[in-house]
Order: sequence, then C-alpha cells, then structure tokens
Amino acid sequence: MTDPDSAASPSDERGRTLAQFPLSRVTEVFHDEMLGVLPPVHIRGAAGFFVSEAVSEGIHAQFVHRDGRFYGGYVALRDPETWITPARIAAYDVDNPDAVELAWYPDGAGEAAA
Repeated sequence: MTDPDSAASPSDERGRTLAQFPLSRVTEVFHDEMLGVLPPVHIRGAAGFFVSEAVSEGIHAQFVHRDGRFYGGYVALRDPETWITPARIAAYDVDNPDAVELAWYPDGAGEAAA
C-alpha cells in the first residue's frame, strides 16, 4: 500500500515531466525528424506542431520554427499556458542569447538549459 503523504501528486509528476525538456533551441534536423516520425498534431492558434505520441499522460513534445531558429519542449497538451508561444520564445531568447541547440531530447532535467 502506498503512503499518501509520500506519493507524488499528479501535478508534481506533471511538473517533473515538463522539466525534463523545457523550452529549448533545437537543431533543424531534430525539428524535421520529429515532424516526420509520427503524424504531427496541429492545433488552431498554436505555434508549430505537437508530436502525436504522448511522453506521459497529457504531456507531448511541441516544436516551433520561428525567425530562422527551431525550438522544442514538453508541454501539457490540454493546458495552453504551457505551450511554446512567440512571447515565450522571445523571452527565452533574451534570457539565453547563447543557448546551445539540442540535437536530441535531453537525458535529464536541466540539461536543456546548458
């Protein structure tokens, strides 16, 4: 039996999963490979596309091509507040002017911010 005080809440688990691949710059090759792996999901009003296969329940990778750069990250598909938007990209670029482009998914939380 699981101790309810020690079990992670669904929101904690969601936060940990989202943190594994936060908004990051990615290579064009990575972006294009994800576009071709599975049928992409396009949602009206959302930038870029979502990978149709979930990472975990409700968490999907989103990829965006904007101003000659490519971005990716995990988002909660049903929570537009987590989605990659032009405003989030602009803030990211200001905070990370020398961001390294990822060639593949990061191995652990925090790696994408390198």
